[in-house]
Amino acid sequence: MRKLMPTFRSPYILVLTCFLLLLSGCSLRPSQDASTSQAPATLIKQHQAQIEAIAQWHIRGRMAFFNTLEDDRSTATLTWQKETTLSSLRLSHPLRGTLARLTQTATQASLTDMQGKSYYAPTVDQLLAWQLGIHLPFQLVEQAITGRKPAELGNDYRYYPDGTLASYQVASTSLQGGQDLWHIALSRYKGVDTPLGTLLLPHELEITHANYRIRLQINNWSQIQ
Repeated sequence: MRKLMPTFRSPYILVLTCFLLLLSGCSLRPSQDASTSQAPATLIKQHQAQIEAIAQWHIRGRMAFFNTLEDDRSTATLTWQKETTLSSLRLSHPLRGTLARLTQTATQASLTDMQGKSYYAPTVDQLLAWQLGIHLPFQLVEQAITGRKPAELGNDYRYYPDGTLASYQVASTSLQGGQDLWHIALSRYKGVDTPLGTLLLPHELEITHANYRIRLQINNWSQIQ
């Protein structure tokens, strides 16, 4: 088993992080108009109750990562399987194949790069912090994918007229004890037929955190239970 070292830097881990930063979207240019005032509380509560019932899902789409410090952009195809105690995602490129695979179980996070080398840490948060010096609240990302309000304290919530979540900000405590501000924007909600009924789920997300911006386009939702 390889032990993660803080000095290691891999471009494939960077591509992975692009996607994962996903929870701090800034202006998403949504296809819907977000309400500057509160949507009806009954619609908000109803939609949140519906998506809180989701225990697992699978998405396919594309990710774009912008590093504003270095004026750099990376793109990749994404597949992500979320189950009760397992998250498994794969980043790939049409010509270069698999760029990275990331898995989080109840006890361990692992990363396999393009060369087949694997690295481990207790959590995804620690794995990315040790490798890139970036704190990413992984569970916050998972919640944002479905349009669910974060478990951590958020603010500046905005909603669409149908009660779906449009954007919000979250101050998350980093592994070093500091505070990281994340802004999340969601749009292109569409009805997806599932065993739980037809659910309104976002198909675009954008996340901004200080010097990074990530856009996620979800082309397909499946295996929702």
